Amino acid sequence: MAIESFDYSKTLAGQLLVATPQMTDPRFQKRALFICQHDETAAMGFIINQPSEEVTISTLSDQLNIDQPRFDPNAPIYIGGPVEPQRGYILHTDDQMMPNSVLVRDNICLSMHVDMITEITRGLGPLHAKILLGYAGWSAGQLEEEMKQSMWFHLPASAEMLFSTNHAHIWDKTFMAMGINAGSLSPQSGSA
Repeated sequence: MAIESFDYSKTLAGQLLVATPQMTDPRFQKRALFICQHDETAAMGFIINQPSEEVTISTLSDQLNIDQPRFDPNAPIYIGGPVEPQRGYILHTDDQMMPNSVLVRDNICLSMHVDMITEITRGLGPLHAKILLGYAGWSAGQLEEEMKQSMWFHLPASAEMLFSTNHAHIWDKTFMAMGINAGSLSPQSGSA
């Protein structure tokens, strides 16, 4: 089944970018990313289905010297990508905003301030949030080239997919949302 082509002059900001079986970079195999910025100069997004095996909200609270979480101290922190893995980001719903929060799509926002993490640990933050370390970035034309090589497909992001879908099922569910059986795709690409 061919994945429909994309007009690269349009932005992917606010979209889910999903690795196909043709993805050759092991850091992104079976990964789904929420794209926050995409234009002719660069693209930036976060892997949303890769929880850290070492960092939880409790260990992050210790590292940041903030209050321990009131609820679910073992909630995962996600590996947002390989770029600047020491930097934290928060994807969240728009029911709680900080002065630096940016609305990316509908009710999905991005914050980078430690105060948002403090609010989350206190149980006063947004209804839905994902704390991520690092991000994925592409230079001008790099993502477009990977898409031409059928390494990615995209679909509109939803708060449900980002925040309510179990991380272990996100990759498969994105294919189902497109009406594609991921198992039927070949890891080889070709052209006619």
